[in-house]
Amino acid sequence: MRKISTIVLLLFIIFTFTFSYEVQELTTKLLNAETDKEANVIIRKILKEDPTYKDLTNTISNVKFPQAFKWGINIYDNKCIDGVTRPYAVYIPKKYNPSKKTPLLIYLHGGVGRADLEKDIEGFIQNSYLIKYSEEKGYILLFPLAHNKAMWWDKVGSANVLKQIRVIKSKYNIDENRVYMTGFSDGASGAFFFGMCHPDDFAGFIPWNGHPGVASIDGDTQTYFVNLFNTSFSVINTDLDSLYPDKKMRPMMELAQEAGADLLYRVYAGIGHEYAYADKELPRMFRFMDTHLRNMTPRKIIWETAYPELGKCKWLSINKIKGKKHKDWYKDYNMDLVDDRVMFGFFPDTKFKGPGVRVDGVVEEDTLFGALKVKKGDIVIKLGKLEVKELDDLNKYKEGKKRGDPAEITILRDGKEIELKGNFPPEKIYPLFKRELPSGRIEAEYSGNTFFIKTSKVSEFSIYINPDMVQLDQNVVINLNGKKVFDKKIEPDLKFMLNHFAETKDRQLIYVKKITIKD
Repeated sequence: MRKISTIVLLLFIIFTFTFSYEVQELTTKLLNAETDKEANVIIRKILKEDPTYKDLTNTISNVKFPQAFKWGINIYDNKCIDGVTRPYAVYIPKKYNPSKKTPLLIYLHGGVGRADLEKDIEGFIQNSYLIKYSEEKGYILLFPLAHNKAMWWDKVGSANVLKQIRVIKSKYNIDENRVYMTGFSDGASGAFFFGMCHPDDFAGFIPWNGHPGVASIDGDTQTYFVNLFNTSFSVINTDLDSLYPDKKMRPMMELAQEAGADLLYRVYAGIGHEYAYADKELPRMFRFMDTHLRNMTPRKIIWETAYPELGKCKWLSINKIKGKKHKDWYKDYNMDLVDDRVMFGFFPDTKFKGPGVRVDGVVEEDTLFGALKVKKGDIVIKLGKLEVKELDDLNKYKEGKKRGDPAEITILRDGKEIELKGNFPPEKIYPLFKRELPSGRIEAEYSGNTFFIKTSKVSEFSIYINPDMVQLDQNVVINLNGKKVFDKKIEPDLKFMLNHFAETKDRQLIYVKKITIKD
């Protein structure tokens, strides 16, 4: 009998090992699946092995990463949703160990209105002030690239960045609870956009000299300050910034804080639109990141969107929007802005050596160059009586000018001098955030196994369940606007778990079930 028992035990161990090894191998393949079709094939194979949800959770959490990799700069390509393949770069510090979870910092550059992507990618990265800290602190750095066909806040550019984050999570042992985003100028404005529209991947945002309304004003995307409740922000502006000075940014930051934003705002004095404060600020930035982890299962979420297709915020998604009027408790945290910036409205050709400044592109709406029909390829050689030799001469001409003032420009077009006369556009009042589409808002929280949901103009939403949020052996209760609408036990959905993992590449935040409620 003892001999038979030993054989049975050995067979059980062999079967269990074979089973777990097969699931582990398939899970690693699922992490690296590049298409939905490929992922679906792998998911079917995993489900045939009949694992429990605890087996899957353990296997997903312990995926192994390749020992072979290259330290320093790695350049990859991503085929974007517009069909164009664009490069991006990843910096791997010498402290990186594939067996240990490593924090990730995404840097968004400024000047996304440029016509072309950065050509000298390695030179761009080698000059980054982040490299030193990457080596000291052991952070992996991700450098996406943007231009006027793929800006941080449009569909192409934002999808490009999110795809890159997921690819990096499949290639390197990223600590998903320590993923951060920073950027300067347009990059900082992009960080605000991701915080308001795509907060799921991030533990914190650090925008430098940015503007929270750029995605709405220039990118035609409705954004909402209440969404900054869900992720921590450390924001820097300067008092002499010619684009986004503190005197204009401070009221916005105060409004964001009134809306519930988890936001620290600080100002550097005596500095313009430049990161001359980098040496002082970088140590603080890394201290902020070292002490702010992603809250995987926050007790409360506030989420508003006009675009259900954007996806979820943490454990909550708005699926459908209805109605013409918000509830009485709803408040829109928006404000009117006055555009008094004196701007020409063009992109300079930085390769042109002069004399003069060659135009590489024109912002046609509500700008001086747009009104005067300046064209790409024109060379600005004179402003009034001021001869233009370099770009700084345009800034000199703007000194003392106000919106609505007259302007005289002499350009060289096809070898001929042409004098153009007009006026800088008058001051314009516009909202910080556009409000052209209907939006829905949810304020949701849970205690024990009970969820309390308050909605405005939402007809359908979903709650994503993680075992750390509730006791799965007890009923989950959902109260919607003061009325109980759900009260039952839930069973983990293995296919849903695997699909979510394939989509997000997140090994730490694993949802076992999605509950959808219609109002």
